[in-house]
Amino acid sequence: MNKPLIIIFFLLLVYSSCRKAQIEHTQSTSSTIPWTDTSSRHPKNQIFLNLLEKYRAKGLPGISLLVNDRNGTWVGATGQADIIKHIPFGVAQVSKAASITKLFIGTLVFKLMEDSVNSHLSYASLNKPVSTWLPSRITDKLPNGKIITLGQCMKHETGVPDLIGENAFYLAVLNNPNRKWGAEDLLSFIYNKEPEFAPGDTAIYSNTNTVLVSMIIEAATGRDHSELLHEKLLAPLGLSHTYYQPHDVLPENTAQGYFDLYNNNSIVNVSNLVTGAGHGYGGLYSNVFDLYHFIDLLLVKKTLLLPSSLAIMETYGKPDDPNEYGYGIMKKFIGRGINAGYGHSGRDLGYTANLFWFPNKQVTHVFFVNYGTDADSKLKQVFKDFQEELLNITLE
Repeated sequence: MNKPLIIIFFLLLVYSSCRKAQIEHTQSTSSTIPWTDTSSRHPKNQIFLNLLEKYRAKGLPGISLLVNDRNGTWVGATGQADIIKHIPFGVAQVSKAASITKLFIGTLVFKLMEDSVNSHLSYASLNKPVSTWLPSRITDKLPNGKIITLGQCMKHETGVPDLIGENAFYLAVLNNPNRKWGAEDLLSFIYNKEPEFAPGDTAIYSNTNTVLVSMIIEAATGRDHSELLHEKLLAPLGLSHTYYQPHDVLPENTAQGYFDLYNNNSIVNVSNLVTGAGHGYGGLYSNVFDLYHFIDLLLVKKTLLLPSSLAIMETYGKPDDPNEYGYGIMKKFIGRGINAGYGHSGRDLGYTANLFWFPNKQVTHVFFVNYGTDADSKLKQVFKDFQEELLNITLE
């Protein structure tokens, strides 16, 4: 989510007052592989095993990893899904995908555009102002609200501030950790703020943009975007281990999420500090197999969207180092030149995930870590080292 977490040290003060949890303690591991596993025959099998164990030993609670390359598919996992209950983190463990949700929402927009007769959205809608769908009570108070377009929201080119960066939002989360937020409630945190830049001048990642996208989907179609997500993507693709919080009940094998609040090597369970999930920018939970199937169809086999849709989706704009943004999609690791990855990353308070296709090397990465690696802690650099070592191993 790319948030500063300015007031993170208050978490423990309110954690004990959390209302009924959306995520209960993990009841079981999840280790079923949906095909005949040949990981042990992969030429880098031991290298991958050593990688996981190295970073488990360095403190990451649980990790699941899937790598597909010219030698086949390798999967593995290590660590704990629930430290208190001693539940291992399985290869098929359901965990929070966080901002990978945005890739699903972006894909959903294009699926709806391909059915423009029924959805009332078309490719031309990308260039229409958000005021086409959203009422003036919103756009009048939204920074740049009268001039930004749907497409600029999808490419993070709006200049609309990120609600996740607002102290008032975090205080509200802390005071009511399990609140099910409304979209307009979330927007209220950035109403009447100064815009970050003029629309189209540059690109700066803002979770608020995808809140607006989800609202536009609902205004155009007259339907809940979570229902459309299931109808257009999750159900037809058979993604039976993918859930959208809080619209779906999470399964008993959902991993707990952790963070080192005091940077003292003592991590705390923060699973139920819900940062406005379910409005396009976060809330997706899944496992490595469902996410691999999704990106394989979208970017590798290229059968999920029409060629015309995918070509537009992958029109990348100005860089927001180290990323570039297409319409709902992220190009990451751009410092690696032709070896950059395409897909999306996910970061939340107690969870981390990556979903990327590296076309130059014909490699796909999918992983989950049940630890928040976006905020400062001793494990932030540990995670960065894990990610970098994985890239070096697979893209060499």
